[in-house]
Amino acid sequence: MKTTGLLATALIGFTLLALGCGTNAPAHSDHTDEGSAAAQATDAPESGVPAVRLDSLGNRWIANPETTTGIANMSAILQAFDPASGNADTLKAALEEEFGLIFERCTMEGEAHNQLHNFLIPIHHALREFDGNAADDREAMATHLATYTTFFQ
Repeated sequence: MKTTGLLATALIGFTLLALGCGTNAPAHSDHTDEGSAAAQATDAPESGVPAVRLDSLGNRWIANPETTTGIANMSAILQAFDPASGNADTLKAALEEEFGLIFERCTMEGEAHNQLHNFLIPIHHALREFDGNAADDREAMATHLATYTTFFQ
C-alpha cells in the first residue's frame, strides 16, 4: 500500500510539473540575460536542475499572489508541525496538497514561469522521499522555502 501511495504521489507530481502551470508558456526562453553575473543560470550540481536566478538586472521575478500564498502556506505547515505529537504522514500529505495547489493556481508565463519551475522542482524531488519525522528533511524543506523571497516578489 505504501509503494502504491508513493507511486501515485510521484505520478501526480510529474503530471503537475509536465502539464501544470502556464502550459502556454514557452518550454525554454530564447531570451539570454548577459547583463549580470548574478542573473546567469547554472546547473545545480547535486541535481542537474537549473538553479533559480534573478532577472538580467538582478531583480526578483514577479510571482502571482496564489504562488506566493502557497509557498507561505507550506512554510506555515512546516512551522506548525510538532514532531513530538504530530503525524509525519499527515505533514507530508498537507505539504503535497499545498504544492499541488501552487501548480493548479499558477498563471505565470515567460521567464518568470521558467524560474518558478526551477524553484519548485527541488521541492517536488524532496517531497518524494520526505519524512516528517526526520528533522533534516523538515529543515531542508524550510530552508528551501525561505529562499523564495530571494527570487520572487
